[in-house]
Amino acid sequence: MSDSTSAPRRRSRFGLYAVPVAVLIAAVLWSGFWFFAASQVGVQADAWRAQEAKAGRVYDCDRRSVAGYPFRLEIRCEQPSVMLVSQTASPQMSFVARLAEILVVAQIYDPKLVIAEFKGPATVAERNAQPTLSVDWRLGRASVVGLPAVPQRASLVFDDLAIDRTGGAAPTPLMRVNHIELHGRQVEGSAPDNPAIEAVLQIAGGTLQ
Repeated sequence: MSDSTSAPRRRSRFGLYAVPVAVLIAAVLWSGFWFFAASQVGVQADAWRAQEAKAGRVYDCDRRSVAGYPFRLEIRCEQPSVMLVSQTASPQMSFVARLAEILVVAQIYDPKLVIAEFKGPATVAERNAQPTLSVDWRLGRASVVGLPAVPQRASLVFDDLAIDRTGGAAPTPLMRVNHIELHGRQVEGSAPDNPAIEAVLQIAGGTLQ
């Protein structure tokens, strides 16, 4: 009588390792994509700064860093400043605004939506002069939709906004606002190189000195 019992077939281990290997490959590819995108932040920022400088708006940042791996890009700028140079006044006038910090956040899968948080205080002064205005707030945020092309919508929100005139023996209060919002959007059908903007300003509570 022949032995009809056959040896058990050895199961393939391909299925056991396929999923972890696929996850590992996807993680490596995503990490490479994130670090490439992070490396482009400086390149794009420098190109944008050069373009803005031609229009008389000179932006600077004492220290810039990029974080947020794996799903976000968080660009932190410490001690940012912007110098506005008048293109028509003779002699040229320039004003410098300085801020404590800006944090810009974008989801890597939706880079057209950018959210920013501002840390005060901010100062405004003529170039090479002492600040004449000081602006502070409890919460300052902005959101922009449509970057890197012409923004489609933008919002700016401040809570507990305080504006003081400085330079004297003591700061002089100019404005106190509990809550202020500024919303703007590009009018549909307007020219991209010279877009028409609709703006709405909302103020809740406050005093003007």
